Amino acid sequence: MAPTTGEQYKTNFISGAIGLSLSYASMHPLDTIKTRIQADVSGNWRKVVFSRSTLHSLGKGFFVSALGAAGQGGARFSTYEFCKSKMLPEKKNAMTIPVTALSAVIGDLASSVIKVPREVVTAKLQIDHYKSIANEKPNAAFVIRQTLKEEGPRGLFRGFWAIAARDSPFMVILLVSYENFKAFHHSSVRSAIEQTKEYAAKKKNMVASTAFEEREANIPTMRTILYGGVSGFLAGYFTTPMDVLRTRMIAHRSAQPMTVMGMAQIMVAKACYPAHMSPVRKTYNTFNAFFTGSIPRSLWWFGICGIFFPTYETLKSLIGDQ
Repeated sequence: MAPTTGEQYKTNFISGAIGLSLSYASMHPLDTIKTRIQADVSGNWRKVVFSRSTLHSLGKGFFVSALGAAGQGGARFSTYEFCKSKMLPEKKNAMTIPVTALSAVIGDLASSVIKVPREVVTAKLQIDHYKSIANEKPNAAFVIRQTLKEEGPRGLFRGFWAIAARDSPFMVILLVSYENFKAFHHSSVRSAIEQTKEYAAKKKNMVASTAFEEREANIPTMRTILYGGVSGFLAGYFTTPMDVLRTRMIAHRSAQPMTVMGMAQIMVAKACYPAHMSPVRKTYNTFNAFFTGSIPRSLWWFGICGIFFPTYETLKSLIGDQ
């Protein structure tokens, strides 16, 4: 018997929660390095990566990140699968990619209530934002209290629109790429099956009106890792500018709220200083400013998605079979 909508939502929520929490926990040290590179305004990434403070910060925010990722993953992928199941046409047509993209955006927005505070607290722990005013190493509880004291509840959602502007296109690139990789795999398997003698014999004995049942072959784990990892790498790289803006906004020490455009203008002005710099140099500096930490971020997402998707697909299958 086919599972009900509620049962399917629950299965996707549990699978997404466990999968994303596991993948974030596994890749947390690289996330710390990426965040510290982006928060540093000197532009000397080697000094940041190989500093003693970075080494001591590799585990900071680990539990906040892993626990927050569980709620985030559950909300994101259960909503994504629900929207896709309701809106996706039965047969693939021109609406398949737009519907997948829209479902990805809705799923991401559904998880933002958990995701944004998690990222704010984790980032502040990773860059030692409150180290100067804490008598000892600040923990997550201290960061939350201090943020609420200084900025109120809005402080936990600082950079919300920067994160939304980063993650909506991120999720579109990630899930459209991943779904297309899966579709390509299934199409390749079906093509291979259709060329076998068994298929030819079965087709010969079919009643004219009976359609040959399409088969969705199970994707081998290594291919799922590759498909998920490459999708994550591409999505991570092309959305780096908004991630840099998000990190700088969180790290910005000011009681006045900083807008996305305000932070972007500050970064562009700094990249183009002094004024007599050549246009080529200004363009190069601006690109470097907005793509700071792009490789660590892309590799981090390769690892995250390479772990998440096999875990997610396996858990969905196991729970659905029960």
